[in-house]
Amino acid sequence: MKFFIKKESFFLKKFIQTLNQEKIPLEIIDTKGNKYSTAPHGIKHKIFIKDQKFFNALICPDAFSLGEAYVKGYFDISGSIKELYELVCDKLLNTDQRKSIVTFFSSFFVKAKKKEKEKENIEYHYNVSSDFYRLFLGKTMGYTCGYYTSESATMDDAQNEKMDIICRKLRLKKGDKLLDIGCGWGNFAVYAAKHYGVNVSGITLSYKQKKYAENWIEKEGLSHKINIKILNYRDLGSQIFDKISCVGMSEHVGKSNMSVFFKTVYNSLKKGGLFMQHTITTNTRRKKGFENSFMDKYMFPGGELMLEQDLLDLASSSGFELLNAENFRTHYVRTLNDWILRMERHKDKLQQIVSDNIYRIYHVFFIGSLISFKTKEISLFQNLFYKTDCDNNSTEIFLSPYAKNETRIV
Repeated sequence: MKFFIKKESFFLKKFIQTLNQEKIPLEIIDTKGNKYSTAPHGIKHKIFIKDQKFFNALICPDAFSLGEAYVKGYFDISGSIKELYELVCDKLLNTDQRKSIVTFFSSFFVKAKKKEKEKENIEYHYNVSSDFYRLFLGKTMGYTCGYYTSESATMDDAQNEKMDIICRKLRLKKGDKLLDIGCGWGNFAVYAAKHYGVNVSGITLSYKQKKYAENWIEKEGLSHKINIKILNYRDLGSQIFDKISCVGMSEHVGKSNMSVFFKTVYNSLKKGGLFMQHTITTNTRRKKGFENSFMDKYMFPGGELMLEQDLLDLASSSGFELLNAENFRTHYVRTLNDWILRMERHKDKLQQIVSDNIYRIYHVFFIGSLISFKTKEISLFQNLFYKTDCDNNSTEIFLSPYAKNETRIV
């Protein structure tokens, strides 16, 4: 017992000394109610140590140990956790330490992915109650970045603008057959069918998302335009589509399967057809290992991010021609800010739907992801690919999709 008391005292004292040196205003309250302040005034944040196990995270403090300590409720923070995290990353950590923490939140580590495992991995994340997601995603249920056209734009405005951009880039027109891979709760399928008159086939591996999407589609009176299936992209079969979209699903495919993914999409697209891939990418090459990462353990089992250039190379080797690549990184920063604010605003309601543990997992994941986007460790790319039609010499397909919005019907 004496050893543990000394250990706790030593690491806490060392931690407070560092905070003092860097002039980070913070108050720490231990399990006995003792208070340790790092500044005489201007304190906006307090750390409440709730369990002695918190001190284990200070022995060798890295983002995994601190993240787990927070998720397990070993400590709480008053004030804005996001603001404190940004302050610590900026002032307390050296470059290597900061990179290691950012890496912790942004890495999706290499693992061979079997088809039967993919469904289990998707259900792990997306079969959390739709009511939980709706409280912070808003009415569009868009679980990826929006596109903000002004400072006054709301999150729902940004999500609708993002979907319209995808529709315009795909040159959607009435009667087109669109395949939406990883259709989620059906937001893009509904938008494309409602505003551009396309016929949509959406595929997902989540039963809860399928049910939510079908209810939404029925309410919109679009059951004749949209069909949602539980289907793995590998099992698409011989059906051919005019356009294909994949918005926020590629991260689940994995590097070892990405070549198969691109070839499957290519074979499912007509000549002269377009494929939109909207995906998070990493900007640094990772070392293998870290199987016990926070991301793999808590958020996206089996997930993996790839370099943008690696994606483009694989797409090219599958036969695709790149028409347009656009980085939405800064838009994801603002999107995550909005999600975090809404999570904190609706904390009590969210914790009535899921456990405190689940709430903390999502909260710290979004904060860490925000830092990763801010520090350019990760990005969000929209890649528009073309299945070359050598029999068609028209240059129309190469015109800027932003020039006109002539195909929208509503």
